Amino acid sequence: MTDRPHTVLVVDDDADWRQLLRLCLDDLGYQTLEASNGREALETLSKQPCSVMLLDMRMPEMSGEEVLKRLPEDPPRVVCLTSAPAHEVGRALQSGPHYYLPKGATREQLALLLQSLED
Repeated sequence: MTDRPHTVLVVDDDADWRQLLRLCLDDLGYQTLEASNGREALETLSKQPCSVMLLDMRMPEMSGEEVLKRLPEDPPRVVCLTSAPAHEVGRALQSGPHYYLPKGATREQLALLLQSLED
């Protein structure tokens, strides 16, 4: 990792899950931003850059798939971190260079994926 920690935006409507991810990411040395829905995520991205977005696909108001369609011109790397099965995430993964990690993944699997996405 570089001297400055990478910033990860966690987008999920489940506050407990966001907190768990934030604690895990903090422990791994990442700065963390949070959004409880797709609209908040897009608003956050317009104000503060991040290198990776962990995006839930099933959220009220705006789905993860809709967020992917509205990403800014220079988007972060997107990891679809969701309980939705891979076949439901397929369209989203085909819409760009996005990644998939099930919510049941271990801390080590998350750490390895994030390390592989670093510049």
